[in-house]
Amino acid sequence: MATINDITFIDTLAAAPVSVASGIERTICSAGLCGSKNLIAYRRTISAGRSLSVQAGDDYHLLYVIEGAADGQIRFGGSSHTAEEGAGVLLVPGESVSIDAQGSSLDVLHLVTPKPPAAVENGLPGGPGYFFNRGTLRALADSSGGRVRRFCVESSVRYPDGRRLTQTNAIQAGEMHYNAGGASPYHLHKPTEANPDGAAHCYITFKGRGKVDVGETSQVIEPGTLVYFPSGIPHQLNAWEGALDYFEIQAWRSFKTDILSNDPLGLKWFYVGESADEPKVEWNQS
Repeated sequence: MATINDITFIDTLAAAPVSVASGIERTICSAGLCGSKNLIAYRRTISAGRSLSVQAGDDYHLLYVIEGAADGQIRFGGSSHTAEEGAGVLLVPGESVSIDAQGSSLDVLHLVTPKPPAAVENGLPGGPGYFFNRGTLRALADSSGGRVRRFCVESSVRYPDGRRLTQTNAIQAGEMHYNAGGASPYHLHKPTEANPDGAAHCYITFKGRGKVDVGETSQVIEPGTLVYFPSGIPHQLNAWEGALDYFEIQAWRSFKTDILSNDPLGLKWFYVGESADEPKVEWNQS
């Protein structure tokens, strides 16, 4: 039977710091740290007055601002945007970005995943990349009212006009908020024929405490904790003693999910409308 010892916990705030041109780099997920095959994750501090320049090369990169500043800038695709909390960029192979810290440092999550095979893309063109912030992304709420999420990268999320948010299955990633008492169903993710090793799956907590359950075992996690789940390990995440904000990642986005608990309200998600009078539109997760 699976237990809490089958998953990996990493304190991203205490990970070994390495001085780089932009400031400080901490590796928080890799093959060596947690067994991940399709994901390398860094937590970066861009020091005031410095810049982080990223060339995507042959890989996909997601850069997400954990803690921003009004005078910080994200320069991508010939435009400049405020490096505020929740803003960021998806880079597809061949693209580049520069993130500039001015009067204050910036805390940035940097994810790297290799280009997936055609079977994972399943007909998607693989790009282009894009800038995002909380104003450009669609919020989703589950039927229970306990959870709200906002994907930064997810190919099945669509805008009202039918456009996809993302044109690749290289990665699925985004913000998740649990109200006090909120919890996921008890579930597991399995490999697919296109992705036989399974997705690299992890959570990174930002605000509040959580509790991870695996079988009959559990562990409380503090802000700044990365939790890595090997494919096939059942788990449940609960908000613990208050609300919880975290970031969720799957790379590549090709996996099957089995729900192991009886939680019908937690399975359906709906787009959050601009007013309470708008009819509910369910998110088609396929």
